[in-house]
Amino acid sequence: MTPEAEAEAPVLLFNGTIHSTAEPYAEAMIVEDGQVAWLGSDETAERMAGDRLIRQDLDRALVAPAFVGRVGLELSEASAVTTAEVLDVAAQKLGYCALRLVVTVSVDDLADATAVQAALAETFTAAAGHPVEVYPVLRLTGVHADGGAPSIAPLNALLDLLPAVEEAAGRPAGAAVLLREVLPNLLGVRSWAAEAGHQLMIETDGIDAAEAVDAVVTTTKHLRELRQTPTASMPTLLVGFDSAERDHWEALLNTGVHVVLTGPGHLGTALSVGVPTSAVPGEGENPWQLVSDHVHSVTEAVSARAGFNALTRGAYRSLVGASETAGQLNPGTVATYAIWEVDSLAVQTPHSTVAAWSTDTRARTPLLPYLDGETLPRLVSTVIAGRGV
Repeated sequence: MTPEAEAEAPVLLFNGTIHSTAEPYAEAMIVEDGQVAWLGSDETAERMAGDRLIRQDLDRALVAPAFVGRVGLELSEASAVTTAEVLDVAAQKLGYCALRLVVTVSVDDLADATAVQAALAETFTAAAGHPVEVYPVLRLTGVHADGGAPSIAPLNALLDLLPAVEEAAGRPAGAAVLLREVLPNLLGVRSWAAEAGHQLMIETDGIDAAEAVDAVVTTTKHLRELRQTPTASMPTLLVGFDSAERDHWEALLNTGVHVVLTGPGHLGTALSVGVPTSAVPGEGENPWQLVSDHVHSVTEAVSARAGFNALTRGAYRSLVGASETAGQLNPGTVATYAIWEVDSLAVQTPHSTVAAWSTDTRARTPLLPYLDGETLPRLVSTVIAGRGV
């Protein structure tokens, strides 16, 4: 068999655990043409083995959908080399398959549009050539909104850069602003982003939760009057928001925003209310640490499954243009996953009565690593669309 033929041959992964909602007790998986072709038992896999299949012994490892995260670069460090290094670490060391790549551009930077465009083109062209799915974001800082439209004019300059970024990245691009900098003009900011057709990320650091909620609710009301309400496929993101008050989450429910927790937060309340919520760890952190933090939260523990979904399927739902089946390993889905060495697997919930039902075979709940609050799963490899990174 030639190397080219071997590279295209189906791969049979066996002797492990496959995290699949369609086949929650799968021990083996066949990957063909970048997709999950089959899931089942080792016993069946043994009968299917033949010359055409490349066999990969998992050695009891866990195969699970890979994580979605976020990395940031200052404009001064944005380059092809730096981008490749950052994405390599994310995939090869941390188990990420998709990332928001956020490049921070200051108001002062915008004075030299040619230099900014060159740096962004180099950065996002390199990102487009990397196996990791990169979703580009330009983050604007240094805005001094005072209630008048001229004070947020730099946002329009930033929005003008996004079409070229999209061309380089081959993917829709978004804009990010700091709520504390644009609060007096938040309606204008949201309106301009909607008119330009770009997703808006509103970072809430340094703003009281009640103030952030009031700003979002008020501006959403006016956007509806203007018929500029963001669509479900391009939600406004409230980044870094969290609150212990259920009333705050209930107020957000009808605004259509998607909350992105930037650390351990009140994920259980958000999910129980119904606010679309995902989570992103700090840069360089093992993503399982944030899952574990939510599982072991003193004030609001959630199941491992809820914590894991917030960093996988839930995170994909906030990405513009992502497939509806992304973050799942079921027959016919893209074969994007990470392989993890784990000490033990379980259905881990905060309530013993729920755990007892969930481990019943009739519950058909796929297993995840048992997180004891100390040890974390260890990454073996990351595979994106059937190819190792």
